[in-house]
Amino acid sequence: MVTREENELITRVEGDAPMGKLIRENSWIPFSLSDNLVAGEAPTPVRLLGENFVSWRVPDGRVGFLAEGCPHLQASLLLAHVEGDGLRCIYHGWKTDVSGSVVEAPTQVVRHDRFCASIKVTHFPVHEAGNIAWVWLGGPDPPPFPDLPFTAEHGNTTALTFSALPVNWLQALEGGLDSVHAGILHQSWTRNVIAEKGEAMDEGKATIAFTKIPTYEVGESTFGMKAASLRKQDDGKTYARVTNFFFPLVIVAATGFVDRNHVFAFGPVDDTNHLLFFGSYGTAPVSQKDFGAVREDFDPDPRNFSAVSGDRSNRWGQNRDLMAAGHHSGFSRSVVDEDSVVQVSMGPIVDRSKDSLSGSDGAVANARLLLLDALAAYEDGVLPPGSARGQGAVRIPDPYDAVLGPDQSWRDIGRES
Repeated sequence: MVTREENELITRVEGDAPMGKLIRENSWIPFSLSDNLVAGEAPTPVRLLGENFVSWRVPDGRVGFLAEGCPHLQASLLLAHVEGDGLRCIYHGWKTDVSGSVVEAPTQVVRHDRFCASIKVTHFPVHEAGNIAWVWLGGPDPPPFPDLPFTAEHGNTTALTFSALPVNWLQALEGGLDSVHAGILHQSWTRNVIAEKGEAMDEGKATIAFTKIPTYEVGESTFGMKAASLRKQDDGKTYARVTNFFFPLVIVAATGFVDRNHVFAFGPVDDTNHLLFFGSYGTAPVSQKDFGAVREDFDPDPRNFSAVSGDRSNRWGQNRDLMAAGHHSGFSRSVVDEDSVVQVSMGPIVDRSKDSLSGSDGAVANARLLLLDALAAYEDGVLPPGSARGQGAVRIPDPYDAVLGPDQSWRDIGRES
């Protein structure tokens, strides 16, 4: 249980909020799928931690990321012409290039080049990895990018979705850490997965993962937290599925399928909105449609996969006739929709002081404590787990799952960073 005051601390990210400050100064933040940044297209609007930015790709492949306001008179650069490697403001024609330098200022006729060189532009470094574009908002000199398991450097590719959702980022993070809901909320999908794709899974893991209620054990890590969901089998063995939480914005989780893991990444937009990057990775990942988690006739928008429709008055578009016919949730487009609607239904920022946690909420409870502890320590000058400003690049290992014998522990077979 957290108090209302503690809930404010771990959810708020705008302005001088401590959590926003911690994220800004220690984490690379995901803001777009790489595929959605196309050279020659109009600038992309980005909002992170309560501030507005623009991003665009130039012909040589680099990605620019600037404060939205033109450095001249703050007109939005979303309106700008994309011109070569820069953006030309439609108001007075100033051009800012991908490196964050003003290269042309038609309104300045005396000592033009010297004047341009004197203009300070709020520019931010971008790094692309795992088909996600990440930005460093913590200053002009970016630290090393973390060694993530779902990148090409590890021989992996990703099949990801991107969603912009009207709810606080922590509700989504907790959903990613919560393994128990898969067999309940998503049961209309998981029944089909077991029936159609179970042969791709080892040792009956599908049935165990989707039908047994787990208990949780957690372990500390230099990158954040390891959370093991443990499901007892009838033969005395235990199915362990270990999720790695890269503090505070990334989760990688085992799926039970051979050569396929899940990845969640979160971009806090402001106090009541976030960006969700969700999908699978491996040497042969599959899309959510191929995975059986998207309705066959649904053609998702690659720039907003889960667009929650409606509000309380129409139960966010829930189909009650479909429920009467046997569908559990009444949301049949995708599993992402099911998660998104549940999180939105909690309200823009859920009041966690009203929660009544159960025995299967161990990962969620410990994540809240980890956030609170990290905030307190950061106030005393201690870097949070997984900080990019630590010594050397942070390495995040793959998640894993295994069927354990009666005397085995998930900690004994852990893959530590």
